[in-house]
Amino acid sequence: MAEQDEEPRKRAKVKRVRRQPAKEASTSKRAPWTFPKNTLEDAIKIPKAIEEKNAGKPMPAREVALAVGYRQSNDWRYLDLLRSANQYALVSGTGVTASISLTGLGADVVAPSSPTQRAHALREAFRSVSDFAKVKDFYAGKRIPEDEFFLNTLTREFKIPRDRVETFAKIFLDNLKFLSAFTPSPVPTEAATILEDLLPGTTPPEKVPSPTVSRTPRLREFLDTCFVMMPFGPWFDRYYQEIYGPAIREAGFEPVRADELFTTGSVVEQIWDQIEKAKVLLADLSGKNANVFYELGLAHAARKPVVFTSSNTEDVPFDLRHLRVIIYDIREPDWANRLHKSIADYLRNATKDPTKSIPHPFRKFIEEEAVETSDV
Repeated sequence: MAEQDEEPRKRAKVKRVRRQPAKEASTSKRAPWTFPKNTLEDAIKIPKAIEEKNAGKPMPAREVALAVGYRQSNDWRYLDLLRSANQYALVSGTGVTASISLTGLGADVVAPSSPTQRAHALREAFRSVSDFAKVKDFYAGKRIPEDEFFLNTLTREFKIPRDRVETFAKIFLDNLKFLSAFTPSPVPTEAATILEDLLPGTTPPEKVPSPTVSRTPRLREFLDTCFVMMPFGPWFDRYYQEIYGPAIREAGFEPVRADELFTTGSVVEQIWDQIEKAKVLLADLSGKNANVFYELGLAHAARKPVVFTSSNTEDVPFDLRHLRVIIYDIREPDWANRLHKSIADYLRNATKDPTKSIPHPFRKFIEEEAVETSDV
């Protein structure tokens, strides 16, 4: 009888021993992320929505989700974005039913009193993530090692889990690139110095694209961009510098043109990336330039609002003339000032009611996409 009692106890003991490793592995997988899953540029969408939709006052998580493009506040993509905004110290409040509030730092980013205040707040938001600050301080004055050595250092020196290290590296470098756009030139600030130290002569991991400093550094003032699609050439370049750029900034956007993109890789991919990031686009259809029309097709495929300008009505395709089109004539007196004012006004209106700047078939896709999102 004693032998019969002993056998079940042995089996039970073996069973308990076998379960222990599985429990430890499960605990490891559930370990919280110590850094944001989203870049600072993406996380800013949360405080921007609060500022634009509710004048900076606290909003329920459900309303914030709708404002940033998600139908449900329990959408995991939205929850990741909200958590990232918290980790950057831009907002307070997490979870499906939380009340989301702007922090002082978040307010300085989305509603600053000067470009300097915004640039400082962005750097502080970056440093709010302890892991990012430690890595930045570690490499200050040094170069990032090549290939997998950077990833190995992140794991060994900073205890970034191996299965998360590539994500960390990409977000870290993307954040440096974003910060560098708000760095005045020629006076180097922290972000510019970091990039100078990290980038020259480095070959970052293959899966981690390196940020690249523009050949024509320019202080960025606004968070939202307006991608400009227009022909290149002496006169058009002058229009961009003296009319289009200033008008776009007056409307509250940062102008970006294709020839200002100097990062490595496919030009089409870079243009597509800028189109996707832009809040609104401006297209000069004068001369029916093939490159402009190609970029315009990409913009409509991305369901982005586009304001059109042209020096000739005939250059505007018939099926686009019902959208926002500004016709200018350089032979008329004061044409430049009137074009400047029209561009600024049209861009403001395009953001208030973007559907009037998107062709109907693409608007239909947006509606269908919204229905699919609501079912997620």
